[in-house]
Amino acid sequence: MALWVVDHTAPSEEFTSLLDKVESMSGESLSDLPKVNIMSNFLFIFTSGTTGLSKAARVGHLKAVLSMAFFEMCGAMSEDIIYITLPLYHMSASLLGIGGCIQLGATCVLKKKFSASQFWKDCVKHDVTVVQYIGELCRYLYNHPAVPEERAHRVRLAAGSGLRSDIWRQFLQRFGSRIKIREGYGLTEAGIGFLNYTEEVGPIGRAGYFNKLSMPFELLRHDPVSYEAVRTPAGRCIRAQN
Repeated sequence: MALWVVDHTAPSEEFTSLLDKVESMSGESLSDLPKVNIMSNFLFIFTSGTTGLSKAARVGHLKAVLSMAFFEMCGAMSEDIIYITLPLYHMSASLLGIGGCIQLGATCVLKKKFSASQFWKDCVKHDVTVVQYIGELCRYLYNHPAVPEERAHRVRLAAGSGLRSDIWRQFLQRFGSRIKIREGYGLTEAGIGFLNYTEEVGPIGRAGYFNKLSMPFELLRHDPVSYEAVRTPAGRCIRAQN
């Protein structure tokens, strides 16, 4: 992995400075520029393979930009110190996490590998104010033996997806009721996402007014066994009841 800093000099040999190289570039216009717009391919990212073999999913520039706004929508600010322990090959850590820190201009504390025993110690050590979670990470923390740092931290916001309702309240009771949980839901392949901004325990989120306006959608009835859409005799999908 290459580490770049937006400066004229690098703090150590592990980093590469960027501004000095930009200023030394030729001012001549490039020929044969690729035709890129907001809907063009940004990257192809491999899904986790939850419903089958892992596959490459297309992510366009628009989705990348929207993903980078996740932390800001959750209430994070440029002054925050954000702790990320998730693997960077996952969209949550790369686009929502690292991308979100870049979009905010916030400080990112990037852990090489998640450790339940070191989690709260790292939060205290680096003065972390925002943490990112996914799946059962919060349950792993709750099941781990207590450490003094779990009540001495300054974490005010936990943002992510996959937090089950049975651990939600227990997590807050043990690690601090001042922590705001922002539970979201989205898919690498999907074009929409949901965010629980009401702090109601359990729901995976809501679609706000601007979300519905910019990316209209409908929720459809489906078979929980086959995961196929339920259709009318005419073959049309059926809208789910609110």
